[in-house]
Amino acid sequence: MKYHYQFVSRTTVRIELIPEDKKDTLLIERLLIGLENDEELQQVFSKGLETYSTGTVLTKIKFMNFPKVALCNYTNVAQEIDAIV
Repeated sequence: MKYHYQFVSRTTVRIELIPEDKKDTLLIERLLIGLENDEELQQVFSKGLETYSTGTVLTKIKFMNFPKVALCNYTNVAQEIDAIV
């Protein structure tokens, strides 16, 4: 799956799912008719968000064109940095 991103604000990005092969197309079709659960849908957008900005956690999805395009709110996760000795 490829993703198209559009910056909205420092905590929101618009993500569009772009299928690369038949497997991706079938997944989107299953999501459209409700054969996949909300958890699967959230995982697809979470993966896209992680690709957009590492160290983020998806907090909210608001669909603009279900199930392909959504506004994704996120928060940054603080990562511990090891001290260099």
